[in-house]
Amino acid sequence: MLSSVRGIAARSMRPLTASTVRQYASTSHISAKGPSRKAAAVDSGKKLTNYGKEFRPQKTFLHHTYSSILNNNRIMLICQHNNMSVPELIQLRTELAAAGADMKVIRLGIFAAALRETRYANLEPLINGPTCIISCNVSPEDEEAQSSAKVPKGLAGIRRIVEKNRKMILLGGKVDDALVSVDDMAKMVEMPGIQTLRSQVVGLLSQAGGGRLVQLLGMNPTLLVMNLDAHAKSGDATPEA
Repeated sequence: MLSSVRGIAARSMRPLTASTVRQYASTSHISAKGPSRKAAAVDSGKKLTNYGKEFRPQKTFLHHTYSSILNNNRIMLICQHNNMSVPELIQLRTELAAAGADMKVIRLGIFAAALRETRYANLEPLINGPTCIISCNVSPEDEEAQSSAKVPKGLAGIRRIVEKNRKMILLGGKVDDALVSVDDMAKMVEMPGIQTLRSQVVGLLSQAGGGRLVQLLGMNPTLLVMNLDAHAKSGDATPEA
């Protein structure tokens, strides 16, 4: 027993060999290299995971795709799809294309990361389970012009297609820069179009004695400037009381 203790003590007192020094040096080199690599990736604008690693090319591509959809479309709706087969998804995409929309089944984590980088981050709680997004960039004028069609363009058409599909559940989304719920979408579909609202505003101004204002605003810019200038000069020429 005493000899074993002496042997252990003798081994512990051995001097460091060259191999041991090289091992310690390489370990410290690796630990020092890690933070610098991460800092270089951040400086170059690359996206990093929560563990400080770079995203794979496929995930980077999906992140850019989702960011483009969020920032470059008037309408983006989040839906839950339940056990839809490939033929059913193809049929749904075809119907949505007739309404001027496109549908994508998303990767939840990557889409959530793209969502947090926009002003629509409050939509993140809607992303849960099998989820897809429907995007559309039809203008309000085109929506109104196609409102009486068999398949309306824009929000009205998307809502009609999704609601008749029992395997799709509309959860919410954004229209222009506003976050909307399912109830908000129902109200927006019932509202008159942008051209109708403009006509109503003009009619109200005319009834309220603003006929002259409406006439001036309807002139071309040159005549409008001339009329305003003449009005200013007539005001300057009025003698003081």
